[in-house]
Amino acid sequence: MRKLKMKLCALMLPLAVSACGSMPVAPKPCVKPPDPPAWIMQPAPDWQTPLNGIISPSENG
Repeated sequence: MRKLKMKLCALMLPLAVSACGSMPVAPKPCVKPPDPPAWIMQPAPDWQTPLNGIISPSENG
């Protein structure tokens, strides 16, 4: 059992040492997204008014 612990320690020690010695990854700077296209900024079209002339509730019940 003691030899197993020593082998595990011997195998894990280089991993721990290499992890502590590695440089942390530098964060990437935030990039401002491009402005939205002009057609997105326009008001939505009114589809209800033309459809009300085409589709109307029937008066014959």
